[in-house]
Amino acid sequence: MAAAIDLTRMPAPDAIEALDYETLQEQFLERFKTVWTAARAVDPTLPAYDVDVLETDPVVIASQAWSYLRLLDRARVNDAVRAVLAPTAKKADLDNVCARIGVQRLVVVPATDTAEAVMESDARLLARYLLAFSRPAAGSAERYLYEAMTAWPQLHHAAVIGRAVHGRRGDVDLVIAGPSGRDATDDELALVRSATNNTRVKPEATSLSVLRATRGVYDVTGTIIVPTGPDAEAVRAEAEARILAAGQARMLIGAQVPRSALEGAAYGLSVTRADLTSPGDIPADPYTIPIPGVIELSVEVAG
Repeated sequence: MAAAIDLTRMPAPDAIEALDYETLQEQFLERFKTVWTAARAVDPTLPAYDVDVLETDPVVIASQAWSYLRLLDRARVNDAVRAVLAPTAKKADLDNVCARIGVQRLVVVPATDTAEAVMESDARLLARYLLAFSRPAAGSAERYLYEAMTAWPQLHHAAVIGRAVHGRRGDVDLVIAGPSGRDATDDELALVRSATNNTRVKPEATSLSVLRATRGVYDVTGTIIVPTGPDAEAVRAEAEARILAAGQARMLIGAQVPRSALEGAAYGLSVTRADLTSPGDIPADPYTIPIPGVIELSVEVAG
């Protein structure tokens, strides 16, 4: 899909305050001492306050209750700020943020008599919300992606390919892949074609083709070396799971998969060395989605 801001890397806004119970309690006691000193200046018969080091002192106990309530108040303010910001809003709060520009959460799997509906995730709804700002720009990559994601809620990934890549003037290829990189069905292709091939989305002077991504399935084989002691089979299973996760993270149309990325993922606790014999570096292809297949590692125990 088109590049977008990675909102997870954005710092929290200054409006969200760091919470510190101990600081609040210290501020309470300091303020109490100031007020008490002023009160003693008016009424010298009041005793000096010098028992703040005692946990059983009533003022200290009151400071604990007051500080806890102040902490809850400030946390509530923080939550209210998060609720109205797209990067931090969740669930119904995110629904309301997206509603500002007419974007609604989609139903991924309709409800049945025995199961509730499966709704679009927060991450995917946020992605469509960001793409939606380009809806007025007919023919833009973001518009095509927004319409495709909205028409087919199960869409895993899509890529918009134009003349700069395929060399054909006036032609646009919209390449799509289903969940886990599977092929789109004929009905799913038809849904996306219907949503993107109209004059509100596609300029009259262009031609848009909706295509299935080519599945580039690759197997992973290699050897890991582990020290004496740990359960070699458990270490192997963990290494294979890490390699699978690394491959799935790059399961995007047009992505490349360097062998070093998979090899690096094999390293973890109790893995002293990892050597993969396959695959080699998988180059990027604009129409292909790389999909990890069978992962088989052998284990050698260092003597």
